[in-house]
Order: sequence, then C-alpha cells, then structure tokens
Amino acid sequence: MKNTIAQSGEILREMIKIYPQLKDVKVEYVWGGTLDFAFDQMTHVGEADGLHYSLGYAGHGVAMATYLGKTVAEAMIKGNIKDHPFAKFDFPGAPLGLYTGSPWFLPFAGCGTRYLDWVE
Repeated sequence: MKNTIAQSGEILREMIKIYPQLKDVKVEYVWGGTLDFAFDQMTHVGEADGLHYSLGYAGHGVAMATYLGKTVAEAMIKGNIKDHPFAKFDFPGAPLGLYTGSPWFLPFAGCGTRYLDWVE
C-alpha cells in the first residue's frame, strides 16, 4: 500500500518536533512497510533445502539488508553460510506454542508496540 502525505501526518508532525528547521520543507513522497521480526527478535541467515535466506531484521532492515545481502551472496559462492554468526541462532517458536500458522496475534503485537512508542 502506497502511503500518502495525508496518511503520514503523524510521522511528519513528529519529524518537525525533532527537527523544527524542517517545518517549511516540502515533502514530496512518503513510504512505509511491514517490519520483519522473528520470535526471538534476532536476525537470521542460513540455507535450507538449497534456499539461502536473510530475515528478521527487527526494524533495522535498511542497514542490515544491505550488509547481509552482500554477505549471503558471498556465502552462496563460497559455501560458508553456516560460519556466519547470525546463522548460529536457532529459530524459536512462539511462546507457549501459540503460533499455529495463522498470524492472529499481529494486531495485538501492533497495539503493544504503539503503546511502547506512546510511553516513550
């Protein structure tokens, strides 16, 4: 979904609070996306059934995806992805085994993160 400036009013107001000198700058385009979190909130890289992956950036995607994209590409050539520090983390399941394949908990997680943002 492409965001419009009208839909992004809240983030623009917050931006001006932090950087008041930007109040007269014209914003031409805004975008947003889904955050990618693993249950342990760690980044994971590896290979499964011949598929190399890098995921779970936990909100740090721009920097981590650039770095790990290059890292995973090099590991595909060299065949050493298992040596990467992020490849050593196991994927934990949801607490109490509550994830059954349908992400029913995402609205609750979103409310929780919005609350934490509000508290700060």
